[in-house]
Amino acid sequence: MNEKLKNFLSNLPSVPVPEIKLTLKTKLFWTLVMLLLFVVMSFTPLFGVSKTYSLNFEILQVLLASHFGSLLSLGIGPIVSASIIIQMLQGTDIIHIDTSTREGRVIFQGIQKIAAISFVVIENAVYVLSGAIAPAGPGWFYPTVMLIQLIAAGIVLVFMDEITSKWGIGSGISLFILAGISLQLINTTFNPFISPAGAIPSIISSLISGVPLDALFPVIAIISTVALFGVAIWLQGVKVELPLAFGRLRGYAIRWPVALFYTSIIPIVLVVSLVAGVQFFGLELFHLGMPIFGKYVTESTIFGVQQVPVSGIAAFLSPPTIQQLYISATTTGITALQVESMVIYTLVLMIGAAIFSYLWIFLGSQDPKSVASQLISSGLSMPGFRKDERVLTDILKRYIIPLSLLGGAITGLIAALATFLDTLTAGIGILLIVMIVYQFYTSLMNENAQEFRPIKEKLTGETME
Repeated sequence: MNEKLKNFLSNLPSVPVPEIKLTLKTKLFWTLVMLLLFVVMSFTPLFGVSKTYSLNFEILQVLLASHFGSLLSLGIGPIVSASIIIQMLQGTDIIHIDTSTREGRVIFQGIQKIAAISFVVIENAVYVLSGAIAPAGPGWFYPTVMLIQLIAAGIVLVFMDEITSKWGIGSGISLFILAGISLQLINTTFNPFISPAGAIPSIISSLISGVPLDALFPVIAIISTVALFGVAIWLQGVKVELPLAFGRLRGYAIRWPVALFYTSIIPIVLVVSLVAGVQFFGLELFHLGMPIFGKYVTESTIFGVQQVPVSGIAAFLSPPTIQQLYISATTTGITALQVESMVIYTLVLMIGAAIFSYLWIFLGSQDPKSVASQLISSGLSMPGFRKDERVLTDILKRYIIPLSLLGGAITGLIAALATFLDTLTAGIGILLIVMIVYQFYTSLMNENAQEFRPIKEKLTGETME
């Protein structure tokens, strides 16, 4: 790499790394500060946006930790897009940077930062200039002002992510996603002022007004949300533990876990993002007179007036909820399109997540060969087998490949079920909450175990040895 480019990347503005090990109290302080700032920015209205602006694809807000119409209309979208592309380029050796050295890590982080800021500018410009975020009036003034606000907020968010990663708990991206989903979950459960009202206010209102049947679907939403949370938490703990031994320390062995969700939530996030992208751009193309992904009609729904796909790929990827099926069954009857969209949507999520999961283990250097190389270099081997990388690779293939495919398919099934049952947050949101909280727990146990143990003992009532 050119020396001038190396110097430029090494001298980019950045958050300094702590010189001493941070206490749990310090990490919690910075995490809460970033969380509060994120919430404030999420609810700060974007000056110049149309007052009649509404969003058709709420799933985008879950995935992007965004609040459309606010300073964070695109949330972490540009940061995630840049990160995934840079990791893919690194994983496929299109760019090769040795991140095991301090200089390599600084350069890699510099490339990621440049990419993230570039995506902040490009993605926000596309959304504003295409009219996806409608301005309050004609002309160039409102779009220009909106774009300046969005770019400034996006760059601030890049540094907030860096502060959280270096001075807080876990990563900023995970924290912001968790905050966004939690706010949505609180709203859809308790808020009586949104339309439709939260589940609990809706139940109370139905019972008071003497129409208990209206409470049926809010009750189903609550029960299905709790049930899927339970299933996701249980599946998070499912793993296969492989025995490994240290060659130099006779008699000392460990158990190396291969989790069912081996590739975590990334594959289903990619699939759901792709599905949301098809629906979003399908609507934009339809407005331009090019119904490539399907035709849309304007309908009055419980969320207000929305444009709904009625044909093409977009319609097949927009399955009905249990409430919509009930309304159809009691009025015009369940249509073939509704049944077909349920089947196709489920298959797309399950097969797509399985395929992305398989691809991701190679792009993220989590494939059997890479893992075997890392284990062998650490002095670990499988007891009873020759200490050979090829032997260990063959053994790991029996577990990593099937579990990554199965785990991806299961996450797709959970996301599809949540869509049909109309849970209080999207199925992808349920999975994200469970996995992010587990990551935070793991981070605390690995980095601040001595300080965190007493807190865990008070919360659980268990004594940790």
